[in-house]
Amino acid sequence: MARGSRTEDSEVAPSGAEARRARARLRRGGDSARVRPTARGAVLLLIGLLLLVAAYWERQAVLLVPAALCLGVLLLGLWWALGAVGAVRLGVPGVVQEGEDASLRVAGDRRHAGATWSTWAPGPERYLLLEGELDDEGRAAVDLGAHPRGRWRLAPVAIVALDPFRVMRSTRTVDARASLVVGPEVLSLSSTTLRSNREEGRLAQSRTADSVDAMVREWRPGDPQRRVHWRQSAKRGQLMVRQEANPATDDDVVVLDTASAVGADREAQDRLARAACSLVRALAGGDRRVVVRETGEPSMPAADWRDLPATLAAFASLEARAAAQSPGRRDAPVAHLIALAEHAPETWTLPPGTTLWLVSARDASLLRVPPGSRVRIRRWIDRVGPVRELA
Repeated sequence: MARGSRTEDSEVAPSGAEARRARARLRRGGDSARVRPTARGAVLLLIGLLLLVAAYWERQAVLLVPAALCLGVLLLGLWWALGAVGAVRLGVPGVVQEGEDASLRVAGDRRHAGATWSTWAPGPERYLLLEGELDDEGRAAVDLGAHPRGRWRLAPVAIVALDPFRVMRSTRTVDARASLVVGPEVLSLSSTTLRSNREEGRLAQSRTADSVDAMVREWRPGDPQRRVHWRQSAKRGQLMVRQEANPATDDDVVVLDTASAVGADREAQDRLARAACSLVRALAGGDRRVVVRETGEPSMPAADWRDLPATLAAFASLEARAAAQSPGRRDAPVAHLIALAEHAPETWTLPPGTTLWLVSARDASLLRVPPGSRVRIRRWIDRVGPVRELA
């Protein structure tokens, strides 16, 4: 059973001297192990040494028996503690979504039944001391609670165990050497809302034309004769060749307007990350390739967007940073662009058919994108914003 106590670093924990020692061990960090006698063990050691001195001084061999018993108990406790001190492992929670509870697993063996553990809860301010006891199997699940988006360093865990005679105390501090990675919440998007104007135009063309029409193009100098489609050439009255691959515009290019979000509060950046992660996950469910770019300085690592943990870990690092240079005009084949409504890129020139996904604040007014932006579709992708075009 775990329990938490709010304890500032400069204050004395209500659990006494043992909690103060635990905090000191956790501040030092790193993996460490220590075995020392308890108060009972120190008394037995003192009695055993006094009996040895008395046996030698009084020439009484009978005093060696109780001395051997006292020191033997200490040796047995030391042997037990040395064997148990290294048999503790930690199971880190890995990657979770914001709002989900995370737990850290402490795994020992039966020798650690009833042992006490202590650690600090991860977060922006580590002022919550977590402590508890291991169960009969020497295991425990440390509830870390829900955390906001980001990477939170896991503090070392200190496990204090006593031998069966209660004469030796073994203290093991294990550093997880990992972080609790919290990615944005993934919202559910229907597949019908993901198509841009260009894709809808291609689908409409494929429904009204021959299925082969979408696979051919006009002949250009340098095209080999083996790629000539004679049937389509006779039908159209000019040489047509087969296309060996889909054009590059079939890729779903998702651009995050992080440069315009510089200066926005943490909540706004979290909404931007939540919307972008949800759209990327919905697009990556198909066979087409998804490319993610940022208008500001890149803050996310590359990832396989089809893998949920990898996607969450990448978007956990998303941060709005200023661009090294002005983005200027956007004439690249962008399929989807995501921006905060209060920072809509009204000065950009986007290709026709680009879907502009807006993430609004709770009290944001509806912005009007000027005709110069050439954006034909606007959609909202936030639970607190307008839902006229996206439920």
